[in-house]
Amino acid sequence: MLEPIRGFKDYVPPESEVLTWICDNFKEVARLFGYREVKTPTIENFKLFALKSGEEIRNSMYVFIDKGGREVALRPEVTPSVIRLYLRELKAYPKPLRLFYVANVFRYDEPQYGRYREFTQAGVEVLGGSSVHYDVELIELLEEFYSRIGLDKRVYKVNNVAIFRKLAMMAGLSNEEIEKLLHLIDKGLFDEAAKVFEAKGRLEYSNAVKALASIRSDSNTLSEVEAILKDIDAYQNVEEDLETLVKYLDILKSMGVNVIWDPSFARGIAYYTGIIFEVQVPGMTISIAGGGRYDNLSVVYGGEELSSTGFAIGVERTMLALQYLSKDLRLAVHRPAILFLLLDETLRKMKSINDAVKKLRNKGFRVQIETTLSSRMSKWLEYASKLDFDYVIIIGSKELEKGVAILRNLKKWSQVEIPIDKLGDSL
Repeated sequence: MLEPIRGFKDYVPPESEVLTWICDNFKEVARLFGYREVKTPTIENFKLFALKSGEEIRNSMYVFIDKGGREVALRPEVTPSVIRLYLRELKAYPKPLRLFYVANVFRYDEPQYGRYREFTQAGVEVLGGSSVHYDVELIELLEEFYSRIGLDKRVYKVNNVAIFRKLAMMAGLSNEEIEKLLHLIDKGLFDEAAKVFEAKGRLEYSNAVKALASIRSDSNTLSEVEAILKDIDAYQNVEEDLETLVKYLDILKSMGVNVIWDPSFARGIAYYTGIIFEVQVPGMTISIAGGGRYDNLSVVYGGEELSSTGFAIGVERTMLALQYLSKDLRLAVHRPAILFLLLDETLRKMKSINDAVKKLRNKGFRVQIETTLSSRMSKWLEYASKLDFDYVIIIGSKELEKGVAILRNLKKWSQVEIPIDKLGDSL
């Protein structure tokens, strides 16, 4: 009964504080780039997710009938909710429209390292922006965010999923078969993906998928991809998509971004239509963020065509990445803390003391007041040390007579007396 449900997790300090710190930094950076925050419900109509991803998505979601007889689901992601919100509330807003969110999401996956059944996503969406420069802006925002939190080892794996989509359409695959193909490629099951083409009798496309999967990212990537596509007379159909990708890569590299083009890379989410990316930390087996272009997802819900791009970071995975890089996260979230010990209950009413506490809190100190008659200072000093307080301020009847407080620095193990009316200015 006291254990969380499998796949769910409790967080206590300092991890709980680190997660909040990551979200706060993300929000601040998003706002600096002109994005505005939206909030959507945790529970949505199941059809919102099934319309595009298919009925099979039910297996990886929390789906249930509510008391009103409606089939609803705990959201597995936020992008469809944002599109729904746009169609209902924001269509009249000038575009491009920049939105961001921080939200908990739920997926019924097998729990493992970095994968939970409830986790937090922080993401942005650009609605009504068709230029590749909006895709570049997403990376620029992420670069600023990661630099701010000290995640200094990162690489962006990119591709243009439009290439796979157009090859699939040329081979006569149905929408269902295309989504199956992209899912298999996303999982790295290239032989199984090739069989999707083989089942249609398109062996040349099957061989092309295997050839794309064999390419190792380097300076010859473009020429190798072009050669494979020309062999199956597909190059002309995807030439514009390749040009967009090359332009995207050139801009990112000019910005100093550590980016790699992986021609076999696809993302399993069904709605991606163009440039896609994932963020990885070398040595880690999981990605920590991902996104891409998903033009016209709005049409699925009865709206007009709408160029769209966005991403989401995994907040818990970001914390795991910082821990993997041996970052001291206690320093990142540390707020100087003061334990204020009043050894006489009547001191709690003193205006000079209350004014000092307010001033210290306004300066950013975490101030905890304890009123105690205990004379065992060793007990309180041990308490303060274990809870990582920086200072202890002590005022008793003796100190009050002298008009001073004892200020003890727990980091330097030093002690001084300070006039009570100067306490607010002493640190």
